[in-house]
Amino acid sequence: MNRDDDYEPVFIRSRWGTSNYVFNHRNPLGLALIVITPIVAAMALFVLSSR
Repeated sequence: MNRDDDYEPVFIRSRWGTSNYVFNHRNPLGLALIVITPIVAAMALFVLSSR
């Protein structure tokens, strides 16, 4: 089996009828970004609100 057959892109088009791109949960990097992005956003909001 060729490794290229299992390739999943990090970003895929949204299925909600828009042309927006979303993280692909089938790609390990995309899954990591899904987990890390809200954590970083919450930390940024906390730092900005504590000023």
